[in-house]
Amino acid sequence: MKESKYRGVYTDGRNYYTRSNSGKSIYGEKVIKISDKYYHLWNPFRSKLAATMKLNIKTFPFKNSKVLYLGASTGTTVSHLADVSKLIWAVEISPISMKSLLNLAEEKDNIIPILDDARNVRNLSLFVRKPDIIYQDVSQRDQVSIFVNNMEYFSPHYGFLMLKTRTIDMRKKPKSILQNTISKLKENGYKIIEVLNISKFQKDHFAIVVKK
Repeated sequence: MKESKYRGVYTDGRNYYTRSNSGKSIYGEKVIKISDKYYHLWNPFRSKLAATMKLNIKTFPFKNSKVLYLGASTGTTVSHLADVSKLIWAVEISPISMKSLLNLAEEKDNIIPILDDARNVRNLSLFVRKPDIIYQDVSQRDQVSIFVNNMEYFSPHYGFLMLKTRTIDMRKKPKSILQNTISKLKENGYKIIEVLNISKFQKDHFAIVVKK
């Protein structure tokens, strides 16, 4: 096992892993023990961020960063980011998913679970202070507006939008929705750093990295 080109992430030459002091598998991922450290396999079919790494994303500023994670679900990606980042505010609207997040937060003390709607930016501001990154994976039709509103309010250095095209409109072609999204982001003053088609791992999904 060696350090990968992504700071805080490790590789065996084929797959990516994050290192933890705990050998407990979070979502069924493979765990390898080397000396006193545990390496957790970061599954690209379960985590969109892992998918971007498998597709050679160039922008990966998560090491020692503070992350506002919108749409944390049960914490699959959050569990790995917690091994890399300084602090994660994990926002989730589902009380059922929140139970898993709370359990995860007991394992990793740099996760702050927040049960709320990502649209409620002012509510989130009661807990969130100067995030370096906003990472959004929200299954809502207005996901782009949610992303822009949070970016405008919190002004992070980077924004990562995991665009779910079918959630926005099943009738339109995914690439058409992507182009509309890029146009909207540019209209709001955002520079598009990277765009990756991650459909190989997550059907009709794109990863968009922006900064202002």
